[in-house]
Amino acid sequence: MRTLRWLWPVPAIALAVLVPWACYAVRAPRPLDLVVLDKTVPFRTWIEHRSLFWLLDHTGVVTAKGAPYDETSDYLGAYPPQRAGDPPASTRDLSAADVAAARLIYLADTYGVHALDLVSGEAQKAALERSETIYGGLTPAEARAAAFAPSAGKTLIAEFNTLGSPTGAEARATLEDALGVRWTRWIGRYFMRLEDRSEVPEWMRRDYEREWKRPWEFRGPGYVLMQDDTHCEVLRVGFEADAIGLTIERERPIDPALSLAADGVPYPYWFDVVEAGPDARHLASFQWHLTPAGLDRLRARGLPERFPAVTRKAAGGRAPAWYFAGDFADNPMDARPVPFAGFLTLRRTVERMKLAPSETAFYWTFYAPMMERIVGALAEERTP
Repeated sequence: MRTLRWLWPVPAIALAVLVPWACYAVRAPRPLDLVVLDKTVPFRTWIEHRSLFWLLDHTGVVTAKGAPYDETSDYLGAYPPQRAGDPPASTRDLSAADVAAARLIYLADTYGVHALDLVSGEAQKAALERSETIYGGLTPAEARAAAFAPSAGKTLIAEFNTLGSPTGAEARATLEDALGVRWTRWIGRYFMRLEDRSEVPEWMRRDYEREWKRPWEFRGPGYVLMQDDTHCEVLRVGFEADAIGLTIERERPIDPALSLAADGVPYPYWFDVVEAGPDARHLASFQWHLTPAGLDRLRARGLPERFPAVTRKAAGGRAPAWYFAGDFADNPMDARPVPFAGFLTLRRTVERMKLAPSETAFYWTFYAPMMERIVGALAEERTP
């Protein structure tokens, strides 16, 4: 009897592993026609849309033919060469025909591939200095195709850096109207070490020194805000910003698409400052957590303490047009599959229990829960 008492955890552990695996293995596939545009693929890492495709695969979303979506080929934009350092093997823009054939159009990144990005070769490290655009920016024709999507019953999602450079004014205006937002031309990012030349772009340092007429001598963590090449503001942690200086907060009442997402999630990467128009619902916000000195710097620039992070425009029987004001799909995550049902819930719970947020906390506690709801609802609908 004593031996049996010691053996009972073995089948319990086996069940704890086998049941989630079996539920995952027998889950029903969910066909959904979608098109993803990603022009920022200089290397064979597909980092700007990889986390989105991981989520599609994990939640059972497949093509109309029943095949899993392949991050290396099932998208539009730049297709990287076999040898790192070469220009794109090929490119393909978004067309009206692509939009007509899809249920969801996702504009993941249009910053593009630039000449100096390829200099690193096998190191596969994007350049920190501006250079000639080989391929990038949303074209006016692409913007018109994307803008037509909601009126044709297709859901549109766009995120940073779709509105920014090198997208031109005509394409930007078309997309702003479709999304119901206005780009203020301010962008920003958090840096762990402001002194790190391998992370902080050279053009950012140069623009600061040109405006302020003094050298860039910042050290430690902080946030940098830029407007074109004209204005640069630095908010240092411990001086102008709290330890966690920027978080995402859901607006009340909470929209069902964000019901599983968390509040107070630190946002660690690129973002832009947009204004939501009267026909776009403001669903989540970036919230600054600054010292009095930092708040004074914001006010001097005419920047808000709270500004849109997620908006949705849906009116007059049109399908929704979402805007994510950050580089949401760019996440430093392990893209290997995890074949266990309930993993998203488990990972979300674990992240919320941590005393200090991990680098991927935003993905697991905000982006993945939100996209799971958005994509899940579309997959359940009958294709028009």
